[in-house]
Amino acid sequence: MKKILIVDDERTARKGLYFILKSAVREVKEADSYQQAKKMIEMNEFDLIISDLHLPSAENGLELVRFIKQRYPLTPVLMITAYGSVNSAVEAMKAGADDYITKDFSQEEIIIKIERLLDTRKLWLSNIRLSERVDDLQSKYAINLVESDPLIGESQTMLDILNLIARIGRDNDSTVLITGESGTGKELVARSIHNASPVRSKNKFVVVDISSIPATLLESQLFGHEKGSFTNALQKHSGFFESASGGTVFLDEIGDFPLELQVKLLRFMQDKTFVPVGSDDYRTADVRIIAATNRDLKELVKHSQFREDLFYRLNVINIFIPPLRERKSDIPALFDYYCTKYETQKSRKLKFTPETIQAIKDYNWPGNVRQLKNFLESMYVIGPHEIVQKADLNFDNTIQPKLNDDLLTSLIKLPLKNAKQKLIEQFEALYLNHHLKTNNGNISRLADEVGESREGLSKKIKRYGIKT
Repeated sequence: MKKILIVDDERTARKGLYFILKSAVREVKEADSYQQAKKMIEMNEFDLIISDLHLPSAENGLELVRFIKQRYPLTPVLMITAYGSVNSAVEAMKAGADDYITKDFSQEEIIIKIERLLDTRKLWLSNIRLSERVDDLQSKYAINLVESDPLIGESQTMLDILNLIARIGRDNDSTVLITGESGTGKELVARSIHNASPVRSKNKFVVVDISSIPATLLESQLFGHEKGSFTNALQKHSGFFESASGGTVFLDEIGDFPLELQVKLLRFMQDKTFVPVGSDDYRTADVRIIAATNRDLKELVKHSQFREDLFYRLNVINIFIPPLRERKSDIPALFDYYCTKYETQKSRKLKFTPETIQAIKDYNWPGNVRQLKNFLESMYVIGPHEIVQKADLNFDNTIQPKLNDDLLTSLIKLPLKNAKQKLIEQFEALYLNHHLKTNNGNISRLADEVGESREGLSKKIKRYGIKT
């Protein structure tokens, strides 16, 4: 049973909502103004706040949602807007509202939205507890959860990048923005910069995948939170910046960074100070920030989706990694490295015919190094023959060769659990690749269509090397 606050200056509207909700939740509170709502929120922990956009004071519903998201970011907000007012709905979402509904809503429609937001809050809190548990394990047992491949390349472009990495590493402090298509190796470049630093390399390298963290959780994950700052915050949580102090924080997919949090990130980058969620005390953390994106940040700035001042603060040093099709002379070294790696890991030897190797060198690899890596791993796991012929290659579906009798025979040789997992991965890769194409690469639309979270789909698309 949950606790919900209704904020509306019209008593009739409040009571109508109250009677809809009273049978489904433990407690429903009411407020008729911004100030009353603010006092009640400061005194109570609510699982959801439903507010009218227009309140009878200078502080309207937009100010209320900004206050909630600044002080209580894990409390979802459902905004009620005027009928047919698209602009108002957009304003509400920009201010931080988690969803909106127009005043002509039906009982069934609002119940569905409320249940979804309550489920989302439950997921946020579960993720927080999981993060706290991971922090405890890493601290107690010094667990390294990241296994990294080296940065490999023999082209002049890669040699220039490696030389640049060495010089940047010695600097220790300047912010770096790494750009390039998905799968080109941006994280490996960031990790190499960290390792090249005589100071930073002695401390943590923390990877933050912005696209996989819900906006409401991101502030807590980066800046931390205090015990009791929200329901089930059973202990103090140090954010990524504080836990990596002395080291490097890699902000991957920085183009997806929520607009409403960008000013706080900018402030931290300028003076290394921050305020954890639920605290009034400023803290400091000495970290180097390296960011990466496959999006055009200048275009995002032009369309007011990314702060111009933050862009220039991030873009002190820029490293562009060309796609693999523009540096094909790197393919032989990458091919040799991954074949050696998977031969050891998978305890299987494959022989690639000269014709097959040439086909691999000639292919354009739209998914870049990640696609080549995933393709070779799949060959070592479910490739139908010990001698790989050109006919065995299936570059369009790089996770697996075609499902044929030979493949089924190879799967039968695996333990049942492993065989089932490989078949599931094959299906997921084909399924997501198809639906991503039909949605023109729009992951948010794909998530709505297939009924999965955007964050979960982003992880799978990246893992399978599917080009967006």
